[in-house]
Amino acid sequence: MSEIPSRPSDCATSGDPKRETSRGPNGGPSSGPSGDPKSTTVRIASSRLWEIYGSIGLLSAHRGLVPWPYATWDKAARRSLSRADVTIPGWLVHLFRTGAGSLPPFLLTVPASDGPDLSEELAPLGAVCRDRARAELEQRFPRGVPAEVRPLYADPEARAAELRAFLPRYWRAALAPYAATLRAATEEDILRRARTLATQGPEALLNAVGGIAVPGGVAVPGVMAVSGVSRLVLVPLLFGRGTPFSAVSPDGSEAALSYPVEGSAVLVGEAPPERRADTPERGDRLEILIGRSRAGVLRALVVPTTTSDLATTLGLAPSTVSQHLTALVAAGVARRRRAGVRVLYELDRPGVVLLRHLDHARGMRAAR
Repeated sequence: MSEIPSRPSDCATSGDPKRETSRGPNGGPSSGPSGDPKSTTVRIASSRLWEIYGSIGLLSAHRGLVPWPYATWDKAARRSLSRADVTIPGWLVHLFRTGAGSLPPFLLTVPASDGPDLSEELAPLGAVCRDRARAELEQRFPRGVPAEVRPLYADPEARAAELRAFLPRYWRAALAPYAATLRAATEEDILRRARTLATQGPEALLNAVGGIAVPGGVAVPGVMAVSGVSRLVLVPLLFGRGTPFSAVSPDGSEAALSYPVEGSAVLVGEAPPERRADTPERGDRLEILIGRSRAGVLRALVVPTTTSDLATTLGLAPSTVSQHLTALVAAGVARRRRAGVRVLYELDRPGVVLLRHLDHARGMRAAR
């Protein structure tokens, strides 16, 4: 689990060594200095900036097969970005690809309110600290900052200014057409989490999004640990699959952690596979071959993922997902591997060939 220092309140200060964030394959938070989650103020806040980063991470990670339910959005977004002549900076793409979808903390901010204006969230990028940015990049790349990221390392202030100009244009081209969908899904999730917080307390809410309370802070096993914070902000993301984002406020008193919104199937305008009859879609040879639910699981394995993440994304019961994964592994189209404390599932080579053949053939017919 790699260590990432929290954002110091002063550019010339290295920060409190007891207050730090650790990241690895996942993410999580909640708990005050005592380690008792009840002593921590927990709030839930949506963030357009974090959602933008999540979607860019998806585009950066996949140049071919995109996991369900993002494939339809992926195609539309790439076309729209091309028409608008909007290109994701190469150094940003490389940051996502080399960091398992994560970003260095100096590019993120803790949402000050629910649904802050994008310009408000981008304002801190106008005061990026060069020393802190370089320290975080050196820690991220202990063997040397790669050439693709050198522009960011050489001039963090200029690249931050580039982001402030680029991100609004990206939003208008790739996400603005889905703004109502994003807002509705996020608000529904926030209401559900708020009920959990009110009726069961912060510990239950933290557990629901994958975090645990530890002495003096919050952690997600194998992913992130934050100590010395008194407030936690949970940020729901429709594009939150994969490594969660995390950030610490400049004074170190507040930490933020993203988590995936349930029901991301709204991006394809339909209910998750198991919420309707498991009848194959006409012309979908993969669904005809193995059934709609299992086809959804197989397509989602384009990205290494866990049983619980699949259940959340697809809207299926964990037991159902587990049964599908067992069958897919037995058939040789998927494989499982252990990454720290997590068990990940992903496509095996025959699965990649199967998807490319059947889904490509389906796409060719649809285009006629």
